[in-house]
Amino acid sequence: MQSPLPYDKGDKNSILTYAKLLENRSLRTFLSCSKDDAMVVKLGKGSLGNMVEEFYFGYRPNSDAQAVFADAGIELKTSPLKRVGKEFVSKERLVFNIINYMEEHKTMFRTSSFWKKNAELLLLFYIHDKEQQSLDYEFKYVSLWRFPETDLKIIIDDWNTIVRKIKEGRAHEISEGDTLYLGACTKGATKASVRQQPFSDIPAMQRAFSLKSKYLNYIIKQIASGMHHVIDEGEYAYLLSESPLPRDLYESANNLELGHAVAAVESLRAYKNGQTFEELVCERFGNYIGWSESDLMKHFDLKVNLEAKNRYNVICNRIMGVEGKYIEEFVKGDIEMKTIILEYNGSLRESMSFQQIKYKEIIYEEWLSSYCYETLTKRFFIVVFQRDEQRVPRLLKVLFWTMPHEDLAVAERFWENTKANILNGDFNNFVKLSDNMICHVRPKARNAQDLMETASGTFEKKKAYWLNNAYIKSIIS
Repeated sequence: MQSPLPYDKGDKNSILTYAKLLENRSLRTFLSCSKDDAMVVKLGKGSLGNMVEEFYFGYRPNSDAQAVFADAGIELKTSPLKRVGKEFVSKERLVFNIINYMEEHKTMFRTSSFWKKNAELLLLFYIHDKEQQSLDYEFKYVSLWRFPETDLKIIIDDWNTIVRKIKEGRAHEISEGDTLYLGACTKGATKASVRQQPFSDIPAMQRAFSLKSKYLNYIIKQIASGMHHVIDEGEYAYLLSESPLPRDLYESANNLELGHAVAAVESLRAYKNGQTFEELVCERFGNYIGWSESDLMKHFDLKVNLEAKNRYNVICNRIMGVEGKYIEEFVKGDIEMKTIILEYNGSLRESMSFQQIKYKEIIYEEWLSSYCYETLTKRFFIVVFQRDEQRVPRLLKVLFWTMPHEDLAVAERFWENTKANILNGDFNNFVKLSDNMICHVRPKARNAQDLMETASGTFEKKKAYWLNNAYIKSIIS
């Protein structure tokens, strides 16, 4: 006869109370066995999430579409942390179910595979330590989580963006940079991990729904600080109904702090019916097209030096309605803001720089997990100014952008060339701007003495990835 569970599987409070016994402890402390026990050695090579389900909660892991605790409507997810300074942050994105291209497009968000399984999450964050067996990882935070209304609005829009590409026969072009919080990450060991899609014969990379690591950091901060969100069930219901949101529904603001970040959208009241976050942002900037730097600084009463490098960020944040240094939605969605200044004749002098190439790391990278790929598949918010006849920069346009699928193929060849050169110890023949290959490599260092160590122990001048100015011009044109 099977022994009764030590919790009520239909009661979320009972489940949470039992789960919290794991806090500041490892799974091993609940198993009566030694480190060298044959069973434990075998278990230690498996997924910690599966072991928690089976050996702690008494639930046999499977691939059901239902949540783990279906009777309570709660999905169980374990996720690793890493220490950065005095804080813990997510080690990786939080991955959910595989996207079934053949079926997902047939549903609405409220009936989707993602929402049916993940409407409410029981999150178990553990401290990853490569020197330990997974059974010895310490659980740091255990909490229930429901998405705040303003976040759920963006997540619904993200899901619709992913499904729209499937319906258009472009599942093979899906990129994590298409969306803000809810991503569609690659899922599979190699680029050969592909799936059939319904409206095209082109095989599409296998992908899974995921929460991006920056959004996960927001959740971690909220849980660590003891923040609990009071969800407005009325707003939830209207969001999930996919009906126009009545204007008299909104009463309370949802201004959640994320470190020093401030939300651009404090409540759902800010949205027009059917409007996405990106459309709202573009609308706000649209009110200031043609304004000069000095016009904007005077209008917002900004005391910023006209020579300060961060002046455009300050101006853009105020247009967004944010007085702080960081925009919460941009931080959670890992959106990178870039400002571009066109000359009066429309030409662009400068290329766009990114992080310095880490010579000792790139040689161990694979394309789909490389810094270059993760950067180029980000969502960018590009703010374009153009100089007038008096050389005064004036706001011209704004756009959200992610590198298209076909251009990523070019970027991959560029990256492979860069990696091969570094492996061969050749630091003088990288792809150049004149090669017209979307990207190029060139120095990004303080001076000639600013060097970086290579895997072979030599020291070379620091260099970085750059997007070609001609390519950027084609984007904004």
